[in-house]
Amino acid sequence: MRDSRTPADIVRKDNQLSRLTEQARALMALDRQFKKLVPANLAGYCRAVRIRDGELVLFADTSAVAARLRLMAPGWLPALAKAGYVARTVRVRVVLPSLTPQRYNRLTVGATGIEALETAAETVSDPGLAAALRRFARHRRRDGEAS
Repeated sequence: MRDSRTPADIVRKDNQLSRLTEQARALMALDRQFKKLVPANLAGYCRAVRIRDGELVLFADTSAVAARLRLMAPGWLPALAKAGYVARTVRVRVVLPSLTPQRYNRLTVGATGIEALETAAETVSDPGLAAALRRFARHRRRDGEAS
């Protein structure tokens, strides 16, 4: 028999899971408020992770971003306090973002496929599509896939 409860039902019934969910929501709200203050060119490279014992902890992806945050962050404390996130000090840590393994396209196009692309480029009426097909065929040929 299948359990018909939704994930939200399960979270509501489990006190520890409910507390963790609320903490996660609060931390995400802190980060959203922090991102409103950060210049757009830095926002994707840092995040607010917590306020504990009056200390705002920020993670930065690089030391250059961390240096900028160290200079700018104390000026953001009044705005954060006004939004309900009270901190007296700021600590910035460099934490490399988790890297997902890069996926490589392992599909190849054989000689017959490249010839078909070139033929299609000659027969389509759309000049943009024809140019794209020619370019794709040329790249595949250059990459040695037609050997």
